[in-house]
Amino acid sequence: MFEILTSQFLSIATGLISSYLFLIYFLRKKRAQISISPHISKRELDGQINYFFKFVNKTRAEIFDVRVEPTFYKQVGGIGGLNIQGKDIKLVQDFISYIPEGKSADPNSLHAWRVRTTQDLEEEWQDESTYIRLTIIAKHSLSGFSSIFVQEFHSKASITSKQFVTGDSLEVR
Repeated sequence: MFEILTSQFLSIATGLISSYLFLIYFLRKKRAQISISPHISKRELDGQINYFFKFVNKTRAEIFDVRVEPTFYKQVGGIGGLNIQGKDIKLVQDFISYIPEGKSADPNSLHAWRVRTTQDLEEEWQDESTYIRLTIIAKHSLSGFSSIFVQEFHSKASITSKQFVTGDSLEVR
């Protein structure tokens, strides 16, 4: 009787451990992957100046619940050192519910996104201690795990009057 209980316990424990290890290995690989351009494109649209940020879904699956958050950060003096003060940059669209995976058969490059703001970034960029941090939070469609991606723009030289290249490229021309 003891041998039967022991063998059943070992079978259950082995199954649970192997399932857990498989899920950990498999699901850890199932995270969103996004590339963000190091450039900010300044373009006129409908008679108004717009600033565009570009990112590309590099995941081999769809991503969803994509939140884009650009923020101005500035170092300010504090007692005993420096602190960081943040100011949100308002985007025209800061939430994207779904972005498909990149496919070569997609002529519209729906996996590559440009988000824009109408705020005058150059005027609001106060000095050399000010920088912009673009944060993107996205969930993988299979695992549901969230990932966070950050790109920092440390100088006004990041802003260009060139346009983003279509598709996977993060370059401007």
